[in-house]
Amino acid sequence: MKGKIKLLSLLMALAMVATLFVACDNPSGGDDTSGGGSGETVQLTWWHWGNAPTNGDAAIKALNEKSAKDIGVTINFIWATQDDSKLKTALSTGAQDDLAFVCSWFANYLSTAQSGQLADITELVKAQTELYDFIPDWAWDAVTVNDAIYAVPVMKDSAAEQFWLVNREYVLDGAGAQAEFEATGPRVASVTPLLRKVKAYADAGNPYPNDLTAPFNYSKSGLNGYETGWDMVQGSLHIGDKIDEEGIKIVSSYEDEDMRADYRELATWYKEGLVNADCAQTETEPANIIVSTAQGWEGAEVSSWGQGKNYTVAINKKYGPVATRATVLGGTNAVFANSQHKEEAVKYLAYINTNKEYRDMLAYGAEGTNFEYTTDENGDKFVKKLNNDFQPGTFAGGTTWILTPTEGVPATMYTDIQAMSEGAEATELIGFALDESNLGTQIAACSGILSEYTSGLQCGTYDDPDAVIDQMLTELRASGYDTVIEEAQSQVDEYLANRG
Repeated sequence: MKGKIKLLSLLMALAMVATLFVACDNPSGGDDTSGGGSGETVQLTWWHWGNAPTNGDAAIKALNEKSAKDIGVTINFIWATQDDSKLKTALSTGAQDDLAFVCSWFANYLSTAQSGQLADITELVKAQTELYDFIPDWAWDAVTVNDAIYAVPVMKDSAAEQFWLVNREYVLDGAGAQAEFEATGPRVASVTPLLRKVKAYADAGNPYPNDLTAPFNYSKSGLNGYETGWDMVQGSLHIGDKIDEEGIKIVSSYEDEDMRADYRELATWYKEGLVNADCAQTETEPANIIVSTAQGWEGAEVSSWGQGKNYTVAINKKYGPVATRATVLGGTNAVFANSQHKEEAVKYLAYINTNKEYRDMLAYGAEGTNFEYTTDENGDKFVKKLNNDFQPGTFAGGTTWILTPTEGVPATMYTDIQAMSEGAEATELIGFALDESNLGTQIAACSGILSEYTSGLQCGTYDDPDAVIDQMLTELRASGYDTVIEEAQSQVDEYLANRG
């Protein structure tokens, strides 16, 4: 990619429901000084993203018995889903809790690290050599802020690979759109012939399946991965570097001609009825697809996107894989700045990312109560879930690369993710974090302006997207947009110069 990204050579071993925060009592049945090799057990409090378990006492008891025996640590879980306000309050008021799931979209890892709400765990992490060697260098770069590490990245689909997806039976077998599907690529216009052929098939008397109303159906958030190919340094303002161009130039994606062409094409989709007419009013993504796009990996069409559907999914790669700071910050676990047990907290983070048996329990519950292991005729090992009493946010608990897959998915599910990551490339800005301390006023003002326009642009509901973008940029510039861009470029230049 013209020298802008470096090939990774290291081996790299993936939800949301009603807001719920439940703190559990110590379910291990003992006090805080029982178990552990030294005769002492430290209880840590972890704000874990996911659902509070129903009838989950057995699972948590089993988890704590094992971790107490292995490393002298037990966990008091606080389940934190969707609404991050309580976690933000705990962090900003100096709570002495220990661990928290934080990321780019939940409690904002960068801002919490920059504001001193998270502990600098650099040396503690490096002392855990098994963990430190397991996590790729580029992932450590991505969680480094001002030369310090404040969290352990969750290694899942931590490099992004974007795909176009179709309902195979309806689109390829029914509409006969194999050639149009194979011709899809990075730009939105490459998908238009496919959508037109699918619509013609429906108009000829072949109704869309699963109560869908158009070839492409999405919510008010618009097209998933619409800024694929960008390394955003201020994502909420759509400011970043276009990866496939020479040099590092920080610009607004709204001023890029390829992006403007995409917005014009999305407007064409909407006018021609190629997308659902209510997209700008729809809050959630539909459960089923005809044509769609998603971030994943080769094999996700079977192990993820096609699970539980009345159709099979076919895929064609759109872009990637590429690793950016944003892709890595899809999930991390950090240590509270005021934790009284920082060393034990990092020891536990090393444990959950390297101990396969405990990692399975953290995802599936207690063996014999919530799940059991099975082996197929090929000798491959799977997890058979016995009930749904323990369903935390599995992706948030620790690396998924060491998990045993559940029945019904390919045995290679997690090695497929690993293989995708092995072939990924890291951008030159993966270790860059924008210091926004002097940009708060401009970012707040610009964010308010963007909130009025972005959904309509991404859904294609504006008749003249170019005129809308021009008007939006005029308002943004009057609110300090160029100041943010210029400051970001200055900081990037300094970062690259210091990096050598």
